[in-house]
Amino acid sequence: MKKYSLLVFDWDGTLVDSKGLLIESLQKTAVYFNYPIPEITTIRKHFGLTIEEMLKNLFPKEDQPELIAKFHNYFSKENIAINLFPGAIEILNYLKQSGFILAIATNATRIKLDASLDMARIKNLFAATCCPEDAAPKPAPEMLLTLIEKLAFMPQDTLMIGDTTVDMQFANNAEVDALAVCYGNHRKDQLAAFNPIDFIGDIRELKNILQ
Repeated sequence: MKKYSLLVFDWDGTLVDSKGLLIESLQKTAVYFNYPIPEITTIRKHFGLTIEEMLKNLFPKEDQPELIAKFHNYFSKENIAINLFPGAIEILNYLKQSGFILAIATNATRIKLDASLDMARIKNLFAATCCPEDAAPKPAPEMLLTLIEKLAFMPQDTLMIGDTTVDMQFANNAEVDALAVCYGNHRKDQLAAFNPIDFIGDIRELKNILQ
């Protein structure tokens, strides 16, 4: 495989398994507002987008401020532990010790990401992080381009690692190679449509792929 220097990770679905909590919080929000409860398969189609975009796609637009507030209320109450995928901390430490520069680009809010990194005690592993408060959200390329510029790399030095079609589009829009994560929120056949350089079914596979 081509040599990369900068590895940019998605957060939800790539490093942390939050899909169960996300689905539960969305469904509780629907119940609270007396809306039809969206099917899990319908919710999963929107994974990778910002919460605002997900809610806009799933529920009536006129209630957006109230929907967003209620969703975050449910999500923050339940989000008392960070469920990192098995082997995530070990592989991140290995990659950092091997000389890779690590970063995060996520459509999660800055408050949520920083709190999660602090709780997981892994903030020190990342040279930089980027959220929608810092640049336009995925799939627009700005977050990825911002990280590349901030860390003084080039697109060809960079690999985006993510689990959704939004992550794949994000990388394509920034003209950066993408590695597709198949243990997260979208299936391999969905991810394949965006021509990632490879696929992984376990985060620990990065050790061999990036050697």
